[in-house]
Amino acid sequence: AKEKAEASHSSWNCVSVEPKDSQGFTTAKLEIVVTPALSCNRLARITPEILFIDVGAPKKQNRANIELLGFIAQLLGLKEQQVSLEPGKQASKGKVVKLTGIKWSKKELIWALERKVGQRHDAHFAADNIQEARNKSNKEAVARRKELDEFSSLREAASASAPIPESQVPNLLLGTAVKRPMPSRLTPAKRLMSKSGDPDAQAAPLSEPTSTDDKAAPAEGDAEGEDNDKDQDVNKDNAASEEKEGGAGEQLGGLLGYDSEASDDDDEDDEDSKLPPPSL
Repeated sequence: AKEKAEASHSSWNCVSVEPKDSQGFTTAKLEIVVTPALSCNRLARITPEILFIDVGAPKKQNRANIELLGFIAQLLGLKEQQVSLEPGKQASKGKVVKLTGIKWSKKELIWALERKVGQRHDAHFAADNIQEARNKSNKEAVARRKELDEFSSLREAASASAPIPESQVPNLLLGTAVKRPMPSRLTPAKRLMSKSGDPDAQAAPLSEPTSTDDKAAPAEGDAEGEDNDKDQDVNKDNAASEEKEGGAGEQLGGLLGYDSEASDDDDEDDEDSKLPPPSL
C-alpha cells in the first residue's frame, strides 16, 4: 500500500520538486487555488492537480496573497523569505507558490501537506504585515524628525558662533563700550544764516540715537569742535553785518553826492540873480 501511495504521489502535478544541489537543498512549486475573505486559514483539500486553501483576508490591497504566503510558511515550518509567489499569477485565483531552501523530496512534501488538511488557523499575517509597515513608517518619520532637529540645533549653534561686526563688539581692552559721537545740531547763529539763504548754513538732518550710549556726553574733542564751529559762525555773522553796513554806506554816499551837486547849482543860480544887469 505504501508503494502504491508513493507511485501515485509521484504522478501528482500539484507539487513539483527540482533536483537537489550539492548541499542537499532544492526548490519546489505548489499549484494552489485560493478562496479569500473567509473566517480562518485552512488547507481545505488536496487533489493530484490542485491544493485548495482558504485564507481569512480579503483580496484588496494584496492582503489575500500576504496571508497565503504566511500561512504556507507556518504549515511547513519555513521562513517567510523562503515562500514567494510566481510572477504573472498574483491577481488570479489559481496561483503558483515557490518554496526555496528545502530538503524534502516530492513525496515527503505531499505527506507533510496531507497531515495539515482541515486544520484551522487564525488569520493574522496580513494584519501583522500592515502593522509592521506602519511601525517602519513611524520609525522612519521619527528618525527624519530627529535629523531635522539635529540640523536645526547645529544651524543655531553655527549662527550663534558667527563673528560679530567690530562696530557691535565692546572694546574689551578698555573695558567700555565703543561710543559714537553725538550728531551735530544747529546753533542759533546757523539757524539765522539758514533763514538768510546762506548755503553754508545748511546742516545735515539729525538722526535719532539707537542706544543709551548715544545719549552720553560728547568727548572733549567734540566739545572743542563745537566751540570752533561757534567761533566760525560768529565771524561769519560779523562779516555779513559789515558787508551790509558797507553796502548801505555806498548807497548813502551816492545820495549825498547827488545832493551836494544839486546844492552847488542852486548857489550859482542865486549868485547870478544878485549880479547887476549888464550895461548897454
